[in-house]
Amino acid sequence: MGLLVILPVAMWAAFAQTEISPTDRPPFVASVLEISEAAVEISVGSQLSQLPVEQLRKIEFGASPPPVDRNRKGAVMLIDGSTFLCSDFKLVDAQAVFTTGFGEITVSASKLQHIQLQMLNAAQLVQWQAISKSRTSGDALVLIRSEEALEKLEGIVGGISSAAVAFDFGGQQINAPLTRLAGIRFYLSGETPTERAADKLAAIVRDEFDGHWNASTVQLARGSKTAELTLLCGALISIPVENLRVVDFSSGSMQFLADLQPLSSEATQLMELGLKIPGASSLMGARKRDLRTLEEVSLGPSLEFLGSGTVTYRIPPGFSRLVGEAELRPAGNRFTPCRVTVRVENKLMWEQRLKEPGQRLTFDIPIQADARLEVSVQADAGFPVGNIVLFRDIRFLK
Repeated sequence: MGLLVILPVAMWAAFAQTEISPTDRPPFVASVLEISEAAVEISVGSQLSQLPVEQLRKIEFGASPPPVDRNRKGAVMLIDGSTFLCSDFKLVDAQAVFTTGFGEITVSASKLQHIQLQMLNAAQLVQWQAISKSRTSGDALVLIRSEEALEKLEGIVGGISSAAVAFDFGGQQINAPLTRLAGIRFYLSGETPTERAADKLAAIVRDEFDGHWNASTVQLARGSKTAELTLLCGALISIPVENLRVVDFSSGSMQFLADLQPLSSEATQLMELGLKIPGASSLMGARKRDLRTLEEVSLGPSLEFLGSGTVTYRIPPGFSRLVGEAELRPAGNRFTPCRVTVRVENKLMWEQRLKEPGQRLTFDIPIQADARLEVSVQADAGFPVGNIVLFRDIRFLK
């Protein structure tokens, strides 16, 4: 970070302390002064610095609330996958106005995917989820017929008041009471929500009311108390800074390997020892490990091998490097040295021998999207002892 200027202490006090998580080092506390498309301006102590967005994982403005049960009245999804809760809404002249925890927001009806209007029981919820994900030839009202059944009517939504939906059903004009509806599924023009999104995802913004906003831009002007979001679907949303909880840039800048579903995983030590115990493979080989639960400094989930093994992944699009650290971490004083390798499309990209516990060997490997990535640990002895290997914070970067 480069030093730019020193600000008066009184100016720093105007901004809340937040936790900044870069892609290349542990989180630290700072004050966020400004957010632009290219960088985040922060102050640490008496220094003012800028962090490029591509070097950021996330900004945490406060503790995130526990997830809200989405099976409830007023659960809204937009065509880009953004979700939020509202206590009231109306639709007039193709503009939907929602009352949220942080105030009113206005969204074009063309940006709406569906709104759940009632709490539903288990049988109804399964049907609602299927209908809300299905393609329709028009708008759809989802009626509650019984405790076990929902019914879909396709037509055109003309408007929505606090009591009813004005609906054109085959040329017949009806007013459907909201109290009789499970929800409303809005018409999509044959495209998926992601296909209709014109811009690239820059960040996922979460607010204290459990709203998840998929944003193409996030802007916070110097001295402003409101963050301005442009969503992937094109909607403009203003959220007071005091209601922000997380601005997560990691979907665009970084992906932890341990969060991916492997193509294959093999605990080779089980075969070497001749073990054929049902379920034994889940006890050895590669597994996800979150060191933050152990009060260690860690960027995110790591990949841990119990014994020898190999795990293979498909490299996601948009990334060019794989970085992390490999470390031998025996549970006791006895251990067997191990050889660790990383291959891309069966080409050896990195290899090291781990022979000292606690020694961290770093790697930074060029990769290509959609290629097969193989991470392997092989003990030096036929009957190894204590060969637990941790690939700490192993992650893809742009």
